Amino acid sequence: MNKGFTLIELLVVVLIIGILSAVALPQYTTAVEKARSAEALTLMSSIRYAAERYRLQKDAWPASFNVLDVEIPKVPGSTTDYGGKNFTVTTGSPSGTTGSTFVITAVRSVNKDKYALKTVMTEAADGTITAVRCCGTSTDTSTSCGTLDSSSDAGAEKYCSAITSGKNSDF
Repeated sequence: MNKGFTLIELLVVVLIIGILSAVALPQYTTAVEKARSAEALTLMSSIRYAAERYRLQKDAWPASFNVLDVEIPKVPGSTTDYGGKNFTVTTGSPSGTTGSTFVITAVRSVNKDKYALKTVMTEAADGTITAVRCCGTSTDTSTSCGTLDSSSDAGAEKYCSAITSGKNSDF
């Protein structure tokens, strides 16, 4: 009697492995992207608190990262862009008056899909500062958190939903 596997048995095993891979791969990529976004969220939090301290001391929002009391890393291979290995971080250009808004944006480029994490800090007339985080398209340059259109922003929506557990604004 011959020992070994038949061709049908081998094909069934390969088919089962293929099905398991097809199910697991999307889950793996979203988990990896969620982990990569943690880098940007941590950096944005550091910038946020440093910008708030600067605003309280100087009565104006910072014009650049150089004036903050934290060290913001440069993007590897760049001398002008700030961020990390996976994100490029920029700030808005607020007016510096009471009631103004300061925006920190971290843009991620993933193949053809781009998305951005944004922290919008608003100072009220009484001097209190509130911050809202959101995730959206990298082309959104507004000073507020918008909503994603699932038909035109499919790539951004996919990553934002994974990162924010489906709550793209104020997560």
